[in-house]
Amino acid sequence: MKRFDLKTREDLEAELARIGAALPWSDDLSPLGTPLEVAGRKLANRFVVQPMEGVDACDDDGTPGELTFRRYRRYAAGGSALIWFESVSVVPEGRSGPRQLMLTERNLAVWQRLVEETRRAAHETGCGEVTLLLQLTHSGRYSRPQGKPAPIVAQRNPLLEQAMPEMPVCEPISDDALDRLLDAFTTTAQLAERAGFDGVDMKAVHGYLVAELLGARQREGRFGGSYENRTRFLKACIAAMRQTLNPNTWVASRLTVLEPSAYPYGWGVAEHEGPWQADLAEPLRLISELTACGVPLHNISMGYPRFQPHLNRPHDRALVGCPPPPEDPLRGVVRFQETVRSVRHAAHGAPVITAALSWLRHLAPQVAAGMIREGWCDLVGFGRSAFAYPDAPRDILEHGKMTPDKCCVTCSMCSQIMKDVVGRGGCVVRDSAIYAPEYRRGRDHATRGV
Repeated sequence: MKRFDLKTREDLEAELARIGAALPWSDDLSPLGTPLEVAGRKLANRFVVQPMEGVDACDDDGTPGELTFRRYRRYAAGGSALIWFESVSVVPEGRSGPRQLMLTERNLAVWQRLVEETRRAAHETGCGEVTLLLQLTHSGRYSRPQGKPAPIVAQRNPLLEQAMPEMPVCEPISDDALDRLLDAFTTTAQLAERAGFDGVDMKAVHGYLVAELLGARQREGRFGGSYENRTRFLKACIAAMRQTLNPNTWVASRLTVLEPSAYPYGWGVAEHEGPWQADLAEPLRLISELTACGVPLHNISMGYPRFQPHLNRPHDRALVGCPPPPEDPLRGVVRFQETVRSVRHAAHGAPVITAALSWLRHLAPQVAAGMIREGWCDLVGFGRSAFAYPDAPRDILEHGKMTPDKCCVTCSMCSQIMKDVVGRGGCVVRDSAIYAPEYRRGRDHATRGV
């Protein structure tokens, strides 16, 4: 596997030429600091903190803990104009682990304080107004509310069942239960508005329940089979939120464009037998329809990070137990950016956020600025990099560069903490005093059960 060893633009261009690809580049980084109007709000720059889970709730109710507050204060002080808060489960049984955050009536006051302190951190460091979105989710077949597998699935998928033998096989969630879940999403969205968030996001990526419904061709009933049925739940949730929330509150979606199970189980895959091949006709159609429904901006991803992290998180080191990626990481970076460009063409003017640039380290700003200048995207999201280097936007805007020794090294240890369930997540390399012990605790639990 090709590990990152690039120092200059010339190094990157040589590697791109080797694999027969191209990426935009701009030595002028001013596009990254250009304000952007989005649905009545002005973003001061083009930087977005992506919703990476810290799994650091402090109680069984999913209440944000001390490390949650620390992370979001650091993000806000780091200069990103839009902070996309990590996913909160809308029901207890849909949590990915016992430390996943939840927003409830019982802990609403803590969330209000978290929002206030996040905004205050931005102001106190001269970063001005910051826009805050909260991601809502149900973990579906990845649910582990008590730390043990307790899957809830949209459809039977023999490919994923084989890939996750530790997960009990179960029958799909009923249509009636999905109707109740729609109410739970809407209720949590209302709580998010009361907490002070500027908007909410339906998490429909990475094989979680809402994303799995998009490919549920084998499912019977109102939420499976046809395209109209498979997209019904996502659209119905967005419509219900729009009817109950303030008109100025955003209702967005982090949307998958590729759930890469072979047909007929996947989403964004071609209709043929054998190994999956991408066909983005349905995802791009959905992007266009969501814009028409008033979704103010699009934040996309692809793949199952547990099995194919090379699709959305090109890396130098994989999760424990995962095979090496089948390609150079740079190919994954390029594929993701080319997909974002296609999404932007389908979005009919709604801004589109890119991601998957962390592997480029200190070369990412020039590529991101080039993508904005050439119309590939409108905003630039960092997830793993925000764990490692939350003040990267300030360094880029004030000093014209990222410091290499502060960059994410795409080692996957932050994702490993989440997969191991018991630890609290952050950057093991750049924030080691706090997160190296959390990583070791998770590894000890996974390998020895202690």
